[in-house]
Amino acid sequence: MDLPFTTLDVFTKTPFRGNPLAVVTIPPPSQRPPLTQAQKQAIAREFNLSETVFVHDVDGSSPSSERVINIFTPDRELPFAGHPTIGTAVFLRSQGVETLIAKAGRIECQFSQDGSARAAIPHNVRLHQQQLTRAEYTGSDEKLIQVAAAEEGARLFSIVKGMTFALVQLPSLELLGAAKIGAMGYLSGDLQDEGWRTDFDSRRYYFVLTGQETAPDGKTLVQKVRTRLVKRAMEDPATGSAACALSCCLALHVLSAESVRVEITQGVEMGRESLIVVDVETQLLSSGQREVKTVHLSGTAVEVMSGVIKAKLINSD
Repeated sequence: MDLPFTTLDVFTKTPFRGNPLAVVTIPPPSQRPPLTQAQKQAIAREFNLSETVFVHDVDGSSPSSERVINIFTPDRELPFAGHPTIGTAVFLRSQGVETLIAKAGRIECQFSQDGSARAAIPHNVRLHQQQLTRAEYTGSDEKLIQVAAAEEGARLFSIVKGMTFALVQLPSLELLGAAKIGAMGYLSGDLQDEGWRTDFDSRRYYFVLTGQETAPDGKTLVQKVRTRLVKRAMEDPATGSAACALSCCLALHVLSAESVRVEITQGVEMGRESLIVVDVETQLLSSGQREVKTVHLSGTAVEVMSGVIKAKLINSD
């Protein structure tokens, strides 16, 4: 049996903007044998997008509002990622699906009249003890020299174990636009705390656009931010997990507020502008420290392409 797939552009309503995502539907075991881990990885590598999602369908005789999903990059499986969550939620809305079950946990989804999805994000946040030192940059570009200098003291923050980001605040949009793929040195996984060390090399550059505003509810602080997610070999136009990490870090360690909304624009420099919204609720503990209560990620998605993966290709894997 062939496997149907659909691609969507996520965190946008406009095709060919946002972040592309492939969603592959795996029929229930009664219709075909499950895919192996190696087969899923091969399909994700063939799409060669930042992430590919595999949705495990259910028998029509047993309708369910839940779906198990697997999220793969071209290299490995992830416990959670933001843009696959939003894109898959939008894709499955017409099937009555309200809960996604990822490796990181259950993700409850809600939908607004404009078609956007709001997902309750599983989280296990951690601010790592070590901070970045000044980045290794051996070139002569003055702007990149300033970007490298800005990395000194940048925080390392995880939204869940296995999803860590270096959060680098830049003083201007000009420097945000100057960041380049592969310009800075390698980020060692050893910078993370013991027990949290995984391979990572994601710099979340950000520029705060405005001072904090207060939402109409009178209690939520709203912060608008421009960001980029730059790795050694690529740039991502929209990254929900990094958006959640940045938003939680700001809520806990910068804004120190009970209710924070961060409105993030990303992908402008790539010509794939994306809008990501993260709502964070925190609570103050008796120790005087804040902890994250809830994280909600919101965004839209638009379908772009559809097709099938030929069964004979999968079966010959």
